[in-house]
Amino acid sequence: MIQLVEEYDNYVSSLPDLVSKSYYKAEYFIQNLNLKNATYYRKLKENNFTSQEIKKITELLFPEEVLLQKLQKSEEDIQSGRVFDNEEVMVKLRSKYRV
Repeated sequence: MIQLVEEYDNYVSSLPDLVSKSYYKAEYFIQNLNLKNATYYRKLKENNFTSQEIKKITELLFPEEVLLQKLQKSEEDIQSGRVFDNEEVMVKLRSKYRV
C-alpha cells in the first residue's frame, strides 16, 4: 500500500512536467478543468490539483489509454451479457424523450 501511495505522489509531482511536454496548450487544460487562467497556473506551480482534477488531467494527457480501457470494459460487458437489444434501447429512448 505504501508503494502505491509513493507512486501516486511521484506521478502527481511529475504532472507539471507531463503537461508542459504534452502536445496540448494550457488553454486546453484550462477549458476542460473549468478553471480560470490564474487558478490553473497557481495550481500547476504549487502542484495543488484536487484528485478529480488529477484524474481529468490524466484522461486528457492519455486519451488512448482511456479509449482502450473503455473498450476492454465494453468487451467484458458483452461477455457477461450486460447488453441490450437495439429495439429495446430505442423504445426506452423514445419514451424518455417522447419522440
